Amino acid sequence: MIRKKKFFLGINLEMDPSAAIVSQGKVIAYCEEERFNRIKHAKGYYPQESIKYCLNKAGCDLGDIEEITINWNLRAYNSGEIEEFYKSIQNKYKVDNYTLAWQKRNLFKRSKKEYENYHKSHLRSIFGNTKIPNIMGYPHHFTHAFQSFSQSGFQEAICITIDGSGDQHTTVLWKCQSHKIAPVYEIRIPHSLGWFYAAITEYLGFKAYDGEYKVMGLAAYGGKNYKIRQALKKIIKVSKDGIGYVIDPSFIHYGKHSYSGRFTDKLVHLLGKKPLRENNEIDKWSMSLAFESQRLLEITVIRLIKWATEKYKIYNVCVGGGVGLNVKLNSKIFDIKEVKDVFAHPLCSDSGAACGSALLANYKKNDYFPEKLTNLNLGYCESDREIEKNLKITKVNYKREKNIALSVAKLLDKDYVVGWFQGSMEAGPRALGYRSILANPRSISSRDRVNKIVKFREDWRPFCPSVLEEHVDKYFSSYTHAPFMIMAFQANNKLSKDAPAIVHVDGTARVQMVSKKYNPLYHKMISAFYKITGVAVVLNTSFNIKGEPIVCTSRDALRTFWSSGLDALAIGNYLILKPKVIK
Repeated sequence: MIRKKKFFLGINLEMDPSAAIVSQGKVIAYCEEERFNRIKHAKGYYPQESIKYCLNKAGCDLGDIEEITINWNLRAYNSGEIEEFYKSIQNKYKVDNYTLAWQKRNLFKRSKKEYENYHKSHLRSIFGNTKIPNIMGYPHHFTHAFQSFSQSGFQEAICITIDGSGDQHTTVLWKCQSHKIAPVYEIRIPHSLGWFYAAITEYLGFKAYDGEYKVMGLAAYGGKNYKIRQALKKIIKVSKDGIGYVIDPSFIHYGKHSYSGRFTDKLVHLLGKKPLRENNEIDKWSMSLAFESQRLLEITVIRLIKWATEKYKIYNVCVGGGVGLNVKLNSKIFDIKEVKDVFAHPLCSDSGAACGSALLANYKKNDYFPEKLTNLNLGYCESDREIEKNLKITKVNYKREKNIALSVAKLLDKDYVVGWFQGSMEAGPRALGYRSILANPRSISSRDRVNKIVKFREDWRPFCPSVLEEHVDKYFSSYTHAPFMIMAFQANNKLSKDAPAIVHVDGTARVQMVSKKYNPLYHKMISAFYKITGVAVVLNTSFNIKGEPIVCTSRDALRTFWSSGLDALAIGNYLILKPKVIK
C-alpha cells in the first residue's frame, strides 16, 4: 500500500524569518524572507513570501499541510514552566528592567492562544478564510540537535547545541545513537556563550546576530593579550564540576547599559577601553579582544566535548545552534585528538530550524527519519526563458553562450570579477555556487577589488575557496568532507602558492568542496578553470553588496551587477560584459 504524501510546514519568526516544507524525511523547499523583501535579516516580518514560495515548489497548498511546526517549546511556556524558571533567575540575580521586559514579552508571545492567533491572522491575510493546520511547537535545542544529527549521516555522535538562548537552555550536550537523542549535560540562561560573543561583537562596533563572523575573521589578526585574557576570565569561569562554564551576567545583560543593550557598563570598566562605534578604525587592541574572545569560546566548547566523548566513547561530533556558524570553532573541534569526524549543520541557526522542526514533526508523526544532507539548492529558481525576459526588459546587451562554464573560466583567468547566477538559490548564509561572486584565486589584486569596489566591505575580511572535491588532497593535509563552507582547515604550501587570495592571514581557508554529482555546472566551470590554469580552486563569495541579502531573482542580480564593480555576469546561459571591460 502506497502511503499518501504528507507535508509539514516549518516556520521561524525570530531573526531571519524563514519557512520550509518537508515530506518523507526530505526538505523540499526552504527560504529566508530577506531574500524576497530585500531587507537584511527581515526582523519583525512574517515570512509570507517564503511560505508561498515553499508551497508552490512543493506543489501543495495550505490544506495539504498536516502540521505547522515551530522551534519553540510552546507547552513549557503555557504550563508555567518557563515562568517559574524566569522567577528563579530573578531570585538569584539582580535582573535589569530590559531583561524583565524580555521575559514578559516571551511569555506573552509564546502563549498558545497568542501564538495561534498571530499565525492564523497572518496566514488568513495571505490565503483567505481557510482552515489553518494545527500549530505545534517543539523544544528549541532538541530541534537543533535532531536536525544536526539526523542529517549528518552518522550512526552515533555527540551533539552540542549552542546559541543565545532557546526556551531555558543555552548549551546542551546530547548522546545520539541510531534514532535516539538524549541530553546528557545542560546549561541554562543566563550562562550563554552566544550572548557573550554577541556582546563582544557589539563592543567591537559590529551588530549582534549579524557581525559575529567579522569578529571571527578579525581574531586572526590579533595576538595574545594577557590583560584582556585575565579580564575575560572574570566573565566566563569553569563550573565547579570541571566540565561546563558559568557566566557572570552582570557583564552582559544585568546592569546599566550606556553603550549597548548587549553588554553593561561593568564590562566597559573591566576592559578599560570605550567600545568602538560602527565604522571606527580597528586597532591592535580590538584585534586582540577578538582573538582572546574567540580563544575563550573554543577552550570552553572543547572542554565540554572532550568530557562527552571520553565518557560515552563516541567520537563523531555534530554541532547545532547559531554558534555553530563559527567555522573556526568547528575546526578546533575537528582538531581534538579523540574526535573522528565533525558535522556542523550549515543551517544551524534559528532560521534553519524551520527545516529542523518540520523534519522532527515528520519523524514523530509519520516515522520518516531524515535523509543525509547532500545539497542546499532549496531556493528560488528561474528558467533561461524567464531570465531572458528580464534581460530584454532592461535592454542590456547580452549573449547566449554555448558553454557558460568555459566562458566564465576564461574570464576568471583574465582577472575578471564575475557574478554567477545559476539554478536554485542556496539555503543559508554561505554562497555555494548558485548565487556567487567569483574571482581568480591567484590574484591578490582581484581579491582587493572584490572587497573595495564590488562588496564595499572591510579589507581584512577573508574570502573562501571553492575546490574541486577530487583535488582537495592537493591543498589540505588534514580535513573532513566539507561541501557547505562551514569548516576551516589549515592550507598547505601549495594552496598558499596557487591561490593566495583565499588563504586567511592565519593560514586557514574556509573551504567548499564541490561535487560533480550535486553541483554539476559549478563543478564544470571550476574544472575548466583548472584545465586553463592548473589551479582547481576559485574565489567564491556571496552575490550581494554590503548591507543587502544575497540576490534571489534575476532582477536582483542585474541590479547588483550594475550598482557594483562587477566586470561580468553569468546569468543562466547568458553572459553580460560591462562596456569598459569588453575586449
